[in-house]
Amino acid sequence: MAVAHLGPSAACTAFTTLSAWAAARSTAPPHWRRRTLLAGCAMALAQVSTGSLNDVADREADRLHQPYKPIAKGQVSTGPALAFALSTGFGSLLLAFQCGRGAAKVMAVGLASGWAYDLGLRRTPLSGLPFLVGIATVPLLGPSALQVPPVRPRMLMAMAGLLGVGLHLANGGPDVVRDRAAGRRSLPVLLGITGSRLGSHAALTGAAALGVAGSPRGARAAAGAGAAAGLSLLALDRATMSPQRDPGHYPFVLPVLAAAAIAGGWLMGAAAPPPAARAW
Repeated sequence: MAVAHLGPSAACTAFTTLSAWAAARSTAPPHWRRRTLLAGCAMALAQVSTGSLNDVADREADRLHQPYKPIAKGQVSTGPALAFALSTGFGSLLLAFQCGRGAAKVMAVGLASGWAYDLGLRRTPLSGLPFLVGIATVPLLGPSALQVPPVRPRMLMAMAGLLGVGLHLANGGPDVVRDRAAGRRSLPVLLGITGSRLGSHAALTGAAALGVAGSPRGARAAAGAGAAAGLSLLALDRATMSPQRDPGHYPFVLPVLAAAAIAGGWLMGAAAPPPAARAW
């Protein structure tokens, strides 16, 4: 469906699945493959729900400032889009609940963060908060579904926070002019196009540096490879970024891929950390 925003949904789903795999490698819990699949599907539905609700909530402003969006140009009606958003959201909770209350709670926090962003926070200076909280739940859902501790949880949360802020600024930066015209006062609007771009790259670079510096010695090669790939994508983003989002142009793609490379490299390296490193 056109309102599903499949690119970011796929990236978050992959991150959840990889975090579950990393946790499973260290503990080999029972039924981990089934639980990993359920967690990945739950995250996919939650992300699709958030993206769809975003288009529903912004349909009037989009008709004025982004008429190429599916609801704004009449490709999708508001009623079916809203029903799709709600049904996929509740579906994500049902799938997560199949893995236990812990996974359901993590999924509920993530979904609530996305919906809160869509329904109001995206227009305020607190627009980064749902990304900060919501992105942190992405790598936590997999281990929660397996009912095992996440790999190096404090490092995971710190990196997720930086990635969340970086992705929010990367997503909102190209829309600053339109958002300002629509009367929004989001964090990217306050920082401006240049400030959002610099802030996004700084946060993602910080996540890459943290992942390499904080990895155990045996995991640094994978973390370093992920960081190098992510920084290369950020360099390409700096070279090709358009000042605003136009039809057929998706400036969010390169930062999403950079974040995925950074997080993926770190998780690959940390999948089987030595016992002394697991408590970090």
